Amino acid sequence: MPSRTPRLLRDSDALRAAMAARAAAEQAERDVFVAAADWAIAHVAGSGDVAGYVIDTGMMLPLAGPGAPEVREHAVTEFITALGMTQQAGSFYVGHALEACVRLPRVWSRLVKGELAVWQVRRIAEDTIPLSAEAAALVDARIAAYAHQVSRTQISNICRVAQEHADPGDAVLRQAREAEHRRFDVWLGQTGFDGTVDVSAILDQPDAADLERAIAGLAEQLKKAGSEDSLSVRRAKAAGMLARGEQALPLDTAPVETTTKTRSRHLTLYVHLSVNAVTGALGDVARSEASRSPLGIDVIKAWCQTAGTSVTVRPVLDLAAERYSDAYEVPDLIREQIVLRDHTCVFPYCRRPARSCDADHIDPYEAGGPTSSSNLAPLCRKHHRHKTHDGWRYQPAGPDQPGSYLWRSPNGVRFRRDRHGTTLLDPPETT
Repeated sequence: MPSRTPRLLRDSDALRAAMAARAAAEQAERDVFVAAADWAIAHVAGSGDVAGYVIDTGMMLPLAGPGAPEVREHAVTEFITALGMTQQAGSFYVGHALEACVRLPRVWSRLVKGELAVWQVRRIAEDTIPLSAEAAALVDARIAAYAHQVSRTQISNICRVAQEHADPGDAVLRQAREAEHRRFDVWLGQTGFDGTVDVSAILDQPDAADLERAIAGLAEQLKKAGSEDSLSVRRAKAAGMLARGEQALPLDTAPVETTTKTRSRHLTLYVHLSVNAVTGALGDVARSEASRSPLGIDVIKAWCQTAGTSVTVRPVLDLAAERYSDAYEVPDLIREQIVLRDHTCVFPYCRRPARSCDADHIDPYEAGGPTSSSNLAPLCRKHHRHKTHDGWRYQPAGPDQPGSYLWRSPNGVRFRRDRHGTTLLDPPETT
């Protein structure tokens, strides 16, 4: 009978290697988190600086809680961009590191000693940022010894008790703020290839009941009208009908006059003609500007054929053509061209739609840069400001690569940004 010893040794070696790699990865995460706090503290905003913040549910929030220093906005942007983070996720990350380092010293000490993982510290910091300095100190004292085993619910309860103890008068205001959690979100920016979009909401019970009755009623009318779709599909279609004020009727019912005005669905199609399209090499893929995501051609056809839909077809626009203007102001035709060419803000990792961005002169107009297709690109207001005032520089990747840009941060980190995303080209340059 063959010996099993070699296999057991191999298993043992693999297990130890996995454990060592996991420990190294956790320590690397701690090192990055500590570096985020060090970077933030090293770039505290002065009286003339713009402070960094987090945009959450449309609100501008400070990175960390009361008593923590404000950090220069461009410094936050450079750090999170170098790590490949989006503006929102990266700002939260730096904010959590700053919060823990400055306002939760006991929890921070355990992290530095390797006793806590980054995710354990971040879930505490997330809940303490809204608290006063005194309340945060109470949470730190109460939770530090048990931070490795507390649950999300326990953290929330400890924070609530600490805030009520430190600021009794704030309890009523906090309860009022907690009541304002209703929302209705339509995630157009995450449209799937089949053209579907996630919708989520938190409503008052009476409003939710009214919405349910309306959706259920329209879904039932669709069934009576001959629809063979499943109940789930009919309910989804009913939501769109409800938004347009449409009413489904059985097929054998005579037309009924009504004074209710319905809202038609409108689609704007941008027609792009290229060699690939002419030769048939393009494939059955379209792009939705609203979601900046690819869609199947059949999905577009189905949308256009839906009753009550009006369609506007924009004229063919050659995205590779070079257009000029003698004025500083960007003509509508050139602006439309760069919006359709680049889709989003061209700053590394930014996904803000190009239509809501500024048309930036890559080489400044006052320095001789022309108002032309190749010298213009969409930048959102934040990143336009970084490029103009904070040392960020970029240039087109080449005349044969429209929509591709090479960026350099103030500290020498280089990126390539194109329609496929952002690529980190090399580490910071050394001097």
